[in-house]
Amino acid sequence: MTVSRLDQLYRRLLLTKFFTRGWGKPDNLKRLFAFRKILSNRDTCQHLVASDYPINIDSETRDGDCIILEGHFTSPFIHHLPGIMPKEVETASFQMILPLQWQHSTVKPVCIHLAGTGDHYFWRRRIFTARPLLKESGIASILLENPY
Repeated sequence: MTVSRLDQLYRRLLLTKFFTRGWGKPDNLKRLFAFRKILSNRDTCQHLVASDYPINIDSETRDGDCIILEGHFTSPFIHHLPGIMPKEVETASFQMILPLQWQHSTVKPVCIHLAGTGDHYFWRRRIFTARPLLKESGIASILLENPY
């Protein structure tokens, strides 16, 4: 199977921009690997973020058969490893796609969608994944925006 020219061009334009100046300070990598041990333990991990952690809702829009919430929150990561994240990525933006009315009163399924490489903004995941998932299966979605 041959690789299309479009794929080759896409990879040249996007993938060469990652980690062009290295992976960061060795001390930060050591801190990350040490913190990974805490994250991988279910008993300690579940207490890292409070259940009432503040989330800001910036707008609420009714769009046809769904409600779209747009919001942001400060990454809890900055409280555990201060100084490791660039200021530009400390605030995470998201969209939440909700039904106008849940199919069940007790079960409210939600799927979290993380963006793939080169997936900027929300529209692609909202239109091609979240809306069909909501329409066909009654599953709401949270779309997290990539920080870069």
